[in-house]
Amino acid sequence: MNPTRNASAAAQPGSQTDPRSQQADALLKSLQPSGGKLKIFLGASPGVGKTCAMLEAARERMQQGVDVLVGLIETHGRSHTAALLDDFTLLPRREVQYQTQLLTEFDLDAALSRKPKLILVDELAHTNIPGSRHKRRYQDIAELLAAGIDVYTTMNIQHVASLNDLVLQVSGVRVRETVPDQFIDSARQLVFVDLEPAHLLERLAQGKVYLGEFAEQAQQQFFQLETLTALREMAIKLVMHHVDSQLKTEQQAKATCQDYTIADKLLVLISSRRDHEYLIRIGRRVAEKRQVPWVVVWVDTGAMQYQAQQQRLQAAFALARELGASTDVLRGPSTLQTIGPYITEQRINAVLVGAGTPRWWQPWRQPLYQQLVNSGLPLEVSVYRADAQGSAELPMPTSPFGQTAGYGVGLLLMALASSVAILLHRVLDNDNLVLIYVLAVVACGLKYGARPAIFTAVLSFFSFNFFLTAPYFSFNVNKSDDIATLIFLLVIGMICGPAASKIRQQLLLLKAANRYSEFQRDFAARLTVVHQTDELAQVLAAQLSSALQAPVHLALPAENQWLLLPAPQTPLLPIDGAVLDWCAQHQAIAGRFSETLTASVWSAFPLRVQQRTVAVLLVRFAPEMAVLRPDDERLITSLLQQAGSVWQRISLSAELESSRVKAEMEQLRSALLSSVSHDLRSPLSAMMGSAESLLVLEQQLSAADRHELLQTILSESQRLDRYIQNLLDMTRLGHGQLKLERDWVSVNDILASARQRLKRFFPQQSLICQVSADLPPLFVHAALLEQALFNILENAARYSPPGAPVVVTAELRTGPERHYCHIEIEDEGPGIAADLREKVFDMFYVVADGDSKRHNTGMGLAICRGMIGAHGGTVEAHAAKSGQGSCFVVELPLPAQQQASEEMV
Repeated sequence: MNPTRNASAAAQPGSQTDPRSQQADALLKSLQPSGGKLKIFLGASPGVGKTCAMLEAARERMQQGVDVLVGLIETHGRSHTAALLDDFTLLPRREVQYQTQLLTEFDLDAALSRKPKLILVDELAHTNIPGSRHKRRYQDIAELLAAGIDVYTTMNIQHVASLNDLVLQVSGVRVRETVPDQFIDSARQLVFVDLEPAHLLERLAQGKVYLGEFAEQAQQQFFQLETLTALREMAIKLVMHHVDSQLKTEQQAKATCQDYTIADKLLVLISSRRDHEYLIRIGRRVAEKRQVPWVVVWVDTGAMQYQAQQQRLQAAFALARELGASTDVLRGPSTLQTIGPYITEQRINAVLVGAGTPRWWQPWRQPLYQQLVNSGLPLEVSVYRADAQGSAELPMPTSPFGQTAGYGVGLLLMALASSVAILLHRVLDNDNLVLIYVLAVVACGLKYGARPAIFTAVLSFFSFNFFLTAPYFSFNVNKSDDIATLIFLLVIGMICGPAASKIRQQLLLLKAANRYSEFQRDFAARLTVVHQTDELAQVLAAQLSSALQAPVHLALPAENQWLLLPAPQTPLLPIDGAVLDWCAQHQAIAGRFSETLTASVWSAFPLRVQQRTVAVLLVRFAPEMAVLRPDDERLITSLLQQAGSVWQRISLSAELESSRVKAEMEQLRSALLSSVSHDLRSPLSAMMGSAESLLVLEQQLSAADRHELLQTILSESQRLDRYIQNLLDMTRLGHGQLKLERDWVSVNDILASARQRLKRFFPQQSLICQVSADLPPLFVHAALLEQALFNILENAARYSPPGAPVVVTAELRTGPERHYCHIEIEDEGPGIAADLREKVFDMFYVVADGDSKRHNTGMGLAICRGMIGAHGGTVEAHAAKSGQGSCFVVELPLPAQQQASEEMV
């Protein structure tokens, strides 16, 4: 079985070997174009003067005119420290009710609202009061930096995450409040505040560090001379490394560093059975010392994972990401078979593993590090064994669903097999009865694993010996055949049981991989028919809800609030709204199973498109879930990535469609103006001529002549009003805002009106109209349809030879599913070539010959198709039936189809 790789975070690429790439990266790192600057005042222990040094540095900035705000300072009752705060502006603390106490905490929202140039926040490693937005204070400071605010802060060396185990060895105290090394590395400056250990012990004795019982407790823990000396050395090394990194960055930015190549990559292999956080911290220090990328990997072999193991595994991965590592989860039948191809693929040359614990029931099995050494891979294998405090193996669960139940079931299966074998003893030979016990061993291995199967095999050996071999009811054996049968039973049972367990594990792995693939494939298939963001939200929520067996909603921003699809059964609480806002703003997971706003019952995941959050996915996992399973997290991340791609496709499609519609609208309006321009000039000319005649020849004109001129002015103005109204209607039609003012009109009336208009411009043109008597009235916009038919008649009249008539026929036609009015307009002009008959309806298209021999704008027929199409009809160009000329065919749906067309418009 080939191992299946599922990455929770993509492995980071190796170090850049190109000097130009190194220089570019260094320049980007040194510039830091956005965000505030972080300055950390680091000490070896409390009492060395970090807070005082920070206040003095801030006072210098304030004297330079910088806006400085004291966000939070812990004086610990020291009067000297309190006196240094006199000249500063203090930010009021936020009061928080926790259980029965009223506590104060740093007010992050007030600091962001105030937005000073520089803010002072003491005690970087502090843990916030439960219910705060973030669990840790360094996360508050990260948000301040993201808002462009410079921050001064303080911390002690024992709070550095990668040094946690080393501090435990030095002091005997496990520090619970730690700061990720990655956050410390992001600081622009690291200031070491030093004080000799002997002088520090004097200050403690004088009550200048802690007061009362706190001083006695500190003296028993960190305030020992050898402990302070070791912590001081650790702090100096950390500052030296930070200064060295800054120097290297500056050299690379100026292209003055020596050209060298680093091609190493470190892999830290952890287990879910043991606490390997110490191994991750060691890996951080090794990678930092060697300046190489590193990855933390866990191999899932299909063994049952209990809640405690899942929690420990998630904590290890969270620590690895905090310390700057990438993380991978691999799936395969065994750790060695799975990790080997991964090492080759990722070109890893250094592996860090734990020593492990020997398995007494498998003395022949080599430890993993020995298997890696013997694998033949070009590897450097480093093995670490933690002390009793640094690592502890998780005890086997005692729940009814753990392996304890497996031993009991194995005993019952053995008893059942023995009963069946005793009943069949007189019918079958012992060689056949052995298979009954083997079946019991295999059944136990399939369900409960290798150890209960081996236990069942041993019990079967003794049971078979006691009940089925002579002498009966004793463990003695008289026949050599029975001895061979017993040995056969034991060997087969010891082999089949673990083999069945491994088959079951591989089956579980395959089932999980198939489930993951099936959900992705099904989701991808459903996305192919999604064309709206609302549909995408419904599909994504339904798919994840089915996969996670939990309520899922997609929150879309809408007018300063969130629109949830599908609508939740219960309204969201204010803290849930804060989770949505924070997740969208910072593009990171928030709520339950995160480090931010953990009091919410919802988990929020951002849906990102082109580096911006377009929606937020809300998932309400079951209350009994203690950790977010890696499979679920990978599934959510994968589906969100697919949804982001579809969201981008929908947005691009909408933009392209909008651009296309706007372009067509502009062409339609331009073509309409051009096609009716002569119709607008004609009534204006008639009106101006009549008015001028009345003005100049008023005395010479008779009453009848004046009445005729006034009548001309009135009729032409009415005609002009109709043209303008039609123009406005077509403009609204182009915008999609026109509601067709339909009415019942006969085809004869429309053709008569078009004929009268045609006579004004082509008085010599003969027009023959043949309308079927059984043709019913049309339910149309009369003015628009008249304009469309007039455009065709005008085109035919313009290109018909002198004396050649234009023939118009209209009749009722019926098809298998529709009834329609069929109108043909045929002329005897030069005609249109077959391959150009569809193109003549394109905007601005002019035929190179035929109808275009005379002046032609190439827009009248395009307008005609638009007007007829608005009524649900069609217009096409064909060859004339007489063999010469063109025939334009117009088909308009009759009332039953017109109603449906009207709804579409």
